[in-house]
Amino acid sequence: MKELIAITTGGQGSPVVSARELHRFLGNRRQFADWIKNRIRQYELVEGQDYISVSQNSENGGRMIEYALTLDTAKELSMVERTPKGKQARQYFIDCEKRLHKRASALPSSLLVDHAHRIADLEQQLKQMIDSQQQAARSLLDIPRSSETLPEETTRIKVQRLVNAYCRAKSVGQQEVWRKVYDRLYYLYKINIRAHKRSERESWLDVVDRKGYMDKVYAIASAELTYEEE
Repeated sequence: MKELIAITTGGQGSPVVSARELHRFLGNRRQFADWIKNRIRQYELVEGQDYISVSQNSENGGRMIEYALTLDTAKELSMVERTPKGKQARQYFIDCEKRLHKRASALPSSLLVDHAHRIADLEQQLKQMIDSQQQAARSLLDIPRSSETLPEETTRIKVQRLVNAYCRAKSVGQQEVWRKVYDRLYYLYKINIRAHKRSERESWLDVVDRKGYMDKVYAIASAELTYEEE
């Protein structure tokens, strides 16, 4: 059978699937981090039971989180995509699971005992790791915090965050989204921002800010730039 998505052995000795590879195969247009966090929250996936997350160094020197999914979780996430790719991935995992069960039933009993011991050791290591994380979380609560109040985000920053998030979610360009916002500004408020003069160093958003239209633009972005999951 042709390998569509790699299946490896996880920390508990069970077969697992890279969530990032699954996301890439499914062809979902959302950013991976947004997609997996949404799925974990939406389907109430439990860490240590349905998946394991591991923080790793990325190629650009930062940190990235990888997620190892159980086969059952991978099947579920494939099924909820409701696409041909999702159906193909789910059937692939079912076939792989059948082959793994068939292979396991043919193993000598001595190997099965050794495998069980390894699983028990790995489960103990995982428990120790989870206990350590929980202890670190409790310690974090005891660290004194600053009493200084953080400055509130400006309306302009809120608008830019909305536009950036919408562009990532919809895989559209910034220029197209800003054009939509400014067109709505004219339609709703009769404000033609492009009719104003701007310097070479100014953007149209600078003009909006300078002219005092930022609250109107924020209202438009809040109402128009929404994401409905397909």
